[in-house]
Amino acid sequence: MSVRRILAKTIDTDLEYEAIGIDLAKNCVSAALLTTDGEVVCIDRLDYSELEKSAQVLTPTTFAMEPCTEMNYLVQKLEAWGHRCLVIDGKNVQNYVENHYSGQKTDLNDAQALAFLAQDTQLRTIKAKDIEQQKYASLTTLREQYIKQYRQTIVSLKGICQAWGLNISKGISRKAQLRDLIESHAAFPEELRESLVDMVTHAQTTQKVLNKITKTLEVLAKNDKACQLIQTIPGLGPICSCRLRATIGDIRRFKNPKDFPAYYGLVPRSIATGHNEKKGKITHRGDRTMRSLMVQGAGCVIRLATSGKLKSKQLTKWILKKQKEKMPWGKLVCAVAAKLLRIVRAILISSKPYNPKIAGVAKCSLSKGS
Repeated sequence: MSVRRILAKTIDTDLEYEAIGIDLAKNCVSAALLTTDGEVVCIDRLDYSELEKSAQVLTPTTFAMEPCTEMNYLVQKLEAWGHRCLVIDGKNVQNYVENHYSGQKTDLNDAQALAFLAQDTQLRTIKAKDIEQQKYASLTTLREQYIKQYRQTIVSLKGICQAWGLNISKGISRKAQLRDLIESHAAFPEELRESLVDMVTHAQTTQKVLNKITKTLEVLAKNDKACQLIQTIPGLGPICSCRLRATIGDIRRFKNPKDFPAYYGLVPRSIATGHNEKKGKITHRGDRTMRSLMVQGAGCVIRLATSGKLKSKQLTKWILKKQKEKMPWGKLVCAVAAKLLRIVRAILISSKPYNPKIAGVAKCSLSKGS
């Protein structure tokens, strides 16, 4: 039997609510409020200012929402006012709507699904970022965006120049040299030449901003204890440590060492039917930028191990063994990245720097003092 909705325009702050589901949009939210009497009060459109004003005087309750750009800022405010906040994966909401509302996806159905899912004690929720984590995440995201812009500008510039008979080799990276080549090439029409010089200037400006953000992240990593511990691991520098600092949260919530690489989608997908179990491709869950940085770091570690420059004998031995077994490069990189993440978890929990003597050694083989 379905629960009848009571439509309202504002939140009645005199009532007590077990849970409030809010479906976030750009300028407003849709809300479903579960009262302690079992009623469902729904508000189709509620401005953020009205929501915040009501939340400040409401009896502490549970707010549930899906992850989005507004989520972290809103969670910080609601928790400061004494409320409990749950961030629920959109797939769980989608499944609930499919099963309970015949797949009729509306803002109110999503909000009501969030409110009821908030009462599920077995549901895995997403950890919202605090202000410090949000700062690290925003800076690393900006850096990735500027890298993308710079690459696209240079590739586009070289492509257009090649179409007019000017081949720019990989070795030419100085912007002044690029500008001179463009200005001295006779085949360019005057109107095009000016635009191409502007592209070079844009690439130069982008690179300056990119270098400035990178230096800022290096300073932040230098002054953060967790970042300093992470940087003792080979292959992980200030950018990796800052992104990890932004996405980990409380490291002790990962009860099992395998849970940590699984959080970043670096474990194979399990495909089981009957008594047959197969391992598929990696799950690609979690933060894409962090996964990309870990794969780059793992590639550096493999090259160090191959050249004999990696200090950890056990880790080097394991990598060389996998190479001898003809493990494909992609699988090896993902396996090393997952191993590095397990080492990150171990040093953050123990608050001890990376020890090359025990890296890659099974915990059961270590002495109690290690």
